[in-house]
Amino acid sequence: MIIMVDMKNIERSQLDSDLLRTFVAIAETGNLTQAANYLNRTQSAISVQIKKLEASFSTQLFYRQPRGMLLTEDGHRLLPEARKLIAEVNRIAGLFTNKLSGRVALGVPDDCGLVILESGLRHFLANNPDVEVSVRCSLSSQFPQAIQAGELDLALYLASPEEDFDTILWQEESVWVAHESLQLMPDQVVPLAVYDRDCWWREVAIDALEEVNRPYQMTFSSESIAGIKTAVNAGVAVAMLSINSVEPHMKILTKADGFPSLPPSSMALLRHSQQSELCNAMEDSIRNALSLSKLVS
Repeated sequence: MIIMVDMKNIERSQLDSDLLRTFVAIAETGNLTQAANYLNRTQSAISVQIKKLEASFSTQLFYRQPRGMLLTEDGHRLLPEARKLIAEVNRIAGLFTNKLSGRVALGVPDDCGLVILESGLRHFLANNPDVEVSVRCSLSSQFPQAIQAGELDLALYLASPEEDFDTILWQEESVWVAHESLQLMPDQVVPLAVYDRDCWWREVAIDALEEVNRPYQMTFSSESIAGIKTAVNAGVAVAMLSINSVEPHMKILTKADGFPSLPPSSMALLRHSQQSELCNAMEDSIRNALSLSKLVS
């Protein structure tokens, strides 16, 4: 589809929305290979598209580096505008296609909510403006019961190492973390931050320390990952986090620091038994968002 664009310092011209989709995919993945896989095209094809887009604007949109693609200043300026234009193209196209409508309830663990809300939901709602999406962002240990009761249609569930699901989306490493300012001797009592309710995440952390006879004291508890991170960043506690939740001023503690290894966590996609086209569309958006976030290969 051809759309018209009018931006400061750029002559009025015709742009193929397909070029903008390629630009956004590369900007969000930062990687030509992942963008090509997501768009189901070859790297050479999307490279040609970006060169064509840059030529139409007479500017450079990316810095090409060995480890990926970084947006230039003009690239950062274009990204929000490109997203708006793509959303408008999707909206117009939806006027002449079978549209989904209704309500879908989604459960998202609070430590990966931003990935879904900023990418998956944005794309889903752009394509399905008549759908109402309800998001529950909390501890995923509550989600299986909510799915069973029909309170949620779909949910991302952080499964324990013993649980087995057919729909595992990815696995990631679990690590011990502390603020870089916190100094602990190998035999020192560990000030531990844990969830304030029974869940496998809390049990794994405690069992791991007890198995190596490492003394600990539960000094902080919270119902959310945000609370756990607050305690770590304040320098008052050690916690178990997924590797993708580690923040810049946190340090990872290893066996050299007197901390045992931890089992990986698995993210499963749970669905209510009632199948629907609406849930299928939401599942596709979730998988695409996770792929773009580099959590899924």
